[in-house]
Amino acid sequence: MLTALIKNLSPYVCLVAAGCAAAPEITKTPRSSIEQKLLVRALERALDQLDAAQFEGKNVAVEFYGLTPDKDFAREFFIAWLQSRRVRIAANMTHAQLRLKVFASVLSVDRGQSFIGLPAFTVPVVGFVFPEISLFKDVKHVGHAEIRISTTDAETGEFVSESAPSAGKAHHDDYTMLIVVHFTHTDLEEERQWDLGQ
Repeated sequence: MLTALIKNLSPYVCLVAAGCAAAPEITKTPRSSIEQKLLVRALERALDQLDAAQFEGKNVAVEFYGLTPDKDFAREFFIAWLQSRRVRIAANMTHAQLRLKVFASVLSVDRGQSFIGLPAFTVPVVGFVFPEISLFKDVKHVGHAEIRISTTDAETGEFVSESAPSAGKAHHDDYTMLIVVHFTHTDLEEERQWDLGQ
């Protein structure tokens, strides 16, 4: 009888097991979507202050340096920005007229918090977690980018020019007051479009 019961239930057990195996999983990225937006906006604003007129119509080789893994994305973003300004990117140094050493001295997101109220705590012995009570809470996220370009002649290696450090910043602040009142102040949603006519 037990064997027959197991035999009858086996298709349902397999179905449940398959359902559990196929359950979607929420992935976690090294940076949140807000942090990614902050870095991109800060980078855009830093590039807006740079003058690419001296590179227009020329073949340039780009070497990009940064202190964080974000430099890989920033390098491709910078190259796309140059191309939108009619600058040709040389595939190798032999075809380049200018060599650009680009230093991303800052690519970061800083986080700070101000809090007035009662923080969350665990009641001893009982193990009950008492929730946070916020009279005022401000969680600040600020993206920073700083770019400097050093230009040399690709053939002779002679110094041509160096840009002043160009800095960009973006912020996203979350406020909570009297526990339930919550609002956000940010400058992330500003739409940017590169001008191909420059």
